[in-house]
Amino acid sequence: MHRKFQATGHDLHSLLFSFLDELLFVFNTEFFVCQTLSITSLDLEGFTLEAEGRGDTFDRARHAAGTEIKAITYSAMEVVQNAERTDVYVIVDI
Repeated sequence: MHRKFQATGHDLHSLLFSFLDELLFVFNTEFFVCQTLSITSLDLEGFTLEAEGRGDTFDRARHAAGTEIKAITYSAMEVVQNAERTDVYVIVDI
């Protein structure tokens, strides 16, 4: 199963929040779980993002279930960029 995602923001943190919130929304409404996720377009000047996810519909018989994420938060959100990689830290409400 294949799914496309789009997100926009007014800065890097709001873009990250919007993207993660979209992933959570799709899970909660369509029960889609990504096995792989690829960023296909990232505009750091206009703060837009496009991604493609491949996965399946969540099924308790096939997928492990644990603590449910209720919301994405801005609390202590951090994006650390350097020449080799970008690390993202996000706290979620459970």
